[in-house]
This record gives sequence, C-alpha cells and structure tokens, in this order.
Amino acid sequence: MTRQEILQIIHDILQDHLELPSMKAFHEDARLNEDLYMDSIMILQLILHLEVDMGFEIPDEMIVSKDFRTVGSLADFLVRKQKPAAVEGSL
Repeated sequence: MTRQEILQIIHDILQDHLELPSMKAFHEDARLNEDLYMDSIMILQLILHLEVDMGFEIPDEMIVSKDFRTVGSLADFLVRKQKPAAVEGSL
C-alpha cells in the first residue's frame, strides 16, 4: 500500500466511521489532537479500524505519541509497519 493510499484510508475512517466534525481541517500536517480535535478515545477507535478493517497489526507497545501527532506521522508509521510483512511475503 502506498503512502497516498494510507492517507486516503485514514481520511475515510475519520470521515465515514468516526464522523469527525473537523474534517475540513484534514491535511497531512494536521495534528490529531489540536487541529482535528481527536481525544484519546477517538485515536483508539482509529487504531481499531486500522487493525480490524485494514489488517494493520499495531501492538500496544508500538503506540508512541510522536507517531500519532499528525496525519502525516501516522501515515509514515503505517508505511513502516507494513514493510516487514512485505519483506516476509517475498521470502
């Protein structure tokens, strides 16, 4: 999955599943807490949708605040998270 596809997935989850009212502020540099007004429960719901609906494995110990600061940092985290699976599949 490309980074752009991941950004679109994040957008779709926030809009369609979480029905985030602040979607007009959505962009790559938007901060999840300050710009999109997501609290910790909403971030956990986002993680749950990423795991259940999109197949990402995000163990609790891998959740670091710097990865969940902006939409872009979350996309970067998810890109990094999928690489080991892609490497394993090619062996």
